[in-house]
Amino acid sequence: MSKAKVIAISNQKGGVGKTTSAISFGVGLADKGYKVLLVDCDDTGNPSLTKFLGENPDELEATLTDLMMFTLFDRSIDEVLPKVICKNQEGVYFIPADNKLPGITNALTGFNDEEKKKRVLCSIVDKLKDQYDYIILDAAPSLNILSINLLAAADEVIIATQSQGASESGIGELIQTVIRLRDTVNPQLSVRGLLITMVDNRTGYSKAKAAEINNAYTALGMRVFKTCIPRAVKAEKCPEAGQSILKYDPSGKVAVAYKTFVEEYLEE
Repeated sequence: MSKAKVIAISNQKGGVGKTTSAISFGVGLADKGYKVLLVDCDDTGNPSLTKFLGENPDELEATLTDLMMFTLFDRSIDEVLPKVICKNQEGVYFIPADNKLPGITNALTGFNDEEKKKRVLCSIVDKLKDQYDYIILDAAPSLNILSINLLAAADEVIIATQSQGASESGIGELIQTVIRLRDTVNPQLSVRGLLITMVDNRTGYSKAKAAEINNAYTALGMRVFKTCIPRAVKAEKCPEAGQSILKYDPSGKVAVAYKTFVEEYLEE
């Protein structure tokens, strides 16, 4: 097995389907026979990926919080790592987060070693690259030291954006951050493309906005994935069932779109 490709699913704005996309992408890759690890990097105090995959953050023996704290203070994570990694019923592995992760962000912010505090997550991911084909990092909707860690650890970024102006406004800021980090922390980092999510095909505005985003960023030389993810009520309900949309509604339009997106991603 070659070393895993590390992919960040990101946008500085919330409500754009990042977590749904990270899970659906991961499950879709696992369905193709790849070994996939998801990492919940949401430090907002609501670790949605962890909950989505069926774990109660309050009942976990260890989480990403422990791994980052150990790494930050130069303690080995070899013993705690097997206790952290979970596997869900759909065949994806994941590192959960908990409600204490915001404390790690605060600790990193106040840490004096500027270079080290940007690479804590990178140190953890590097230990796991030999064990997986893909490692997918689910980012919080923010730009702080933890999201810098996430981009420092990634090989590429997929920017998820809803087909409306508010979520689109986070794209430029994220691209500028990627450029800055490529020059300083992570020379290999690239933007793989823009994934337009939650397109409401019942409204002319949503479809027109998706087309506008596609045209604008394609003209700038950025790849925009041909596959757009539609909005559907079932996609909003599947977290309650603890299942990805690919299992919850496998023949539905959202699941079909994510499967198509996985195919498109793998074509290159």
